[in-house]
Amino acid sequence: MKEDFELKDRKKDLLLHCVESYIENALPITSQKVHTEICNTLSPATLRNELNTLEEMGFLKQLYTSGGRIPTTKAYRYFVDWLMKNNVLDISQVDEIKDRFINRSAFLSDILNDLAKSISDITQYPTVVAVGGYKELLIKEINVIPLITGKGLVLIKTDAGIISNNISLKLEMSEENCKDASKFLTTSFYNKKISDVVNNIEYYNQMFKAQINYYQELFTTLVEVLKEYAKQTNIVKSANPQLILNSTSKNNIDDAKKLISVLENEEEIQKIIENIDCNSTNDIVFAIGDENCNEDLNDFSIVKANYKLCTGLVTSIGVIGPKRLDYAKIASALKYIVDEQKEDAVHESKIRKGGKNGRKQKDKDKVER
Repeated sequence: MKEDFELKDRKKDLLLHCVESYIENALPITSQKVHTEICNTLSPATLRNELNTLEEMGFLKQLYTSGGRIPTTKAYRYFVDWLMKNNVLDISQVDEIKDRFINRSAFLSDILNDLAKSISDITQYPTVVAVGGYKELLIKEINVIPLITGKGLVLIKTDAGIISNNISLKLEMSEENCKDASKFLTTSFYNKKISDVVNNIEYYNQMFKAQINYYQELFTTLVEVLKEYAKQTNIVKSANPQLILNSTSKNNIDDAKKLISVLENEEEIQKIIENIDCNSTNDIVFAIGDENCNEDLNDFSIVKANYKLCTGLVTSIGVIGPKRLDYAKIASALKYIVDEQKEDAVHESKIRKGGKNGRKQKDKDKVER
């Protein structure tokens, strides 16, 4: 990036230290503070000149005349680019993340909620998980379970996890009927994409006409469930008011109100997450301050990673907080998850090629990790 050539080593080191200091304690940067905490080999006058230069270059700004300086969006951008370029991540986070991802639920909704909550707990910032691609999920198994209420529970096992829904059942459908219907539906739709089923309703209707009548009615109900999943994008939020208050300026309650307002608008959050450096090939991307497409987030930053639960389901994880985010900690947490997903994809490929031997190797690798 251009600033790499403009900043000499001393200015670069000074800027990085200033950003780290402000992230840690949120106190304005002064030449005396820098002299005491960062660089006592230079005189306060020399440091003052260097800080003035960094301010003129747009990396620092003064809140008021004769006051200390704080980093600008440009400074944070320089900082996170330097972090990622030099792979300066917080390794201490890895063990905590590992512990949280050992046991995973089979239900897709639980997987997504756990993902959001785990990242939020680790980073201590509000976390959003935006999910797209339900229509590309592969159906592996369908189970219809009669409930005492007279309705039924349909469990659709996909390559990403189980999705569930309550459906209406005909009164005459017994438990045995439901078992037979489950086997028939599983055989009919095994390894089919949800979009294939939805887009070929007429074909399947003709097929079901030759079966017992309630199979066809059950299929019609099932298709309505699949249609809803095919067109939806889920937004899973893990944030409570206290967490938001902790992550924003204690002296500016308006910041917290703005963030809460944005988080409550799922359509707006989805648009914001999708628009963050959508053409980047990097695992972790950042939207800092006014880089966000929503003016209400001009005082906030978002760190985003794309995480594939399977070939058809991509989840975008966004951690949101003030511009003085602990970028190294958050990037480390997200990078670990992304790398785990890549390793799992490699293992699954080996399993498909190696059968039982591949599965044994995967188990062995997991134990070693």
